[in-house]
Amino acid sequence: MSAFTSAEDRAADTSESAHPATTAPVHGVVVGIDTSPDSEPALDWAAHEAARRGVPLHIAHSWSLAPYQVPPGERGDLAEEQLRAAQQLVRRAEERARAARPGLRVDSELLSDRAVPGLVAAAGQAVMLVVGARGRNRLASTLLGSVSQGLAAHGRCPVIVVRGAEGRPDGGSEAAVVLGAGPGEPAAVVGFAFAEAALLGAPLRVVRTWAYPAVYPGIVALPPIEENDRTGEETADLTEVLAAARKAHPEVRVLTEVSLDEAAAALVDASAGARLVVVGAERHQRRFTLPLGRVTQRVLHHAHCPVAVVPHH
Repeated sequence: MSAFTSAEDRAADTSESAHPATTAPVHGVVVGIDTSPDSEPALDWAAHEAARRGVPLHIAHSWSLAPYQVPPGERGDLAEEQLRAAQQLVRRAEERARAARPGLRVDSELLSDRAVPGLVAAAGQAVMLVVGARGRNRLASTLLGSVSQGLAAHGRCPVIVVRGAEGRPDGGSEAAVVLGAGPGEPAAVVGFAFAEAALLGAPLRVVRTWAYPAVYPGIVALPPIEENDRTGEETADLTEVLAAARKAHPEVRVLTEVSLDEAAAALVDASAGARLVVVGAERHQRRFTLPLGRVTQRVLHHAHCPVAVVPHH
């Protein structure tokens, strides 16, 4: 992707210090940054993961001017100013990443596209795309930034959403990777969670919940024997869902939890003290529905640790 193909070409052409466009490395880690406070923890997390894997880190920043914010006749000088600020931002980010992880291969790219399509394209063949939980637009971002949410809904590789103070890359030796594994959970989601746990040397905590129709809101009428039977069925199904990944990663210690509970609440509770929560993208293509499923949405909004949203393909 060219960094300078939008209406702001004049700024790129007249600035001798324009930061060169690069191509995101195949199988590298891509991190999207902006000027928000959540960008630095996301950058640190991405640099740590790239160093751990021995792959390059690619820093990407969308600097385009929103057409509804700036009249067309006034974009020239403002575009040049925006470009200079963008160059300084990515230069500081490169320096921070190299200082934290000496020897790490780092490059960067200025995206002229809007953040979501630009980052989706930049991370097309990456190991993962890392972003902060909240962006700089506070009106468009309440619990979760609109860019983070858009990337989770449309990213073609795993998207890691890192929260500020809770985005520390290292946890204690027993801090687990948490996987939400529903019936028929895709192999891509399960495999990613096992691979992360293996890489971190961490236990994998697999959470499976099931629900039963309530006879009255908040009250579940279910005989204990029926609850035990259903739990046994869910446990057997979960064993099958995990079988291939267990065989591929025998070194991973797996803890399974099957319970009568609400899925999103159980995963948010499990995220406390965890290193990472892994969920499937649960993407919807129907009209008048959110692009991400309800469970994924709630986990992204409320988790206490970084969340990986893994596409099913």
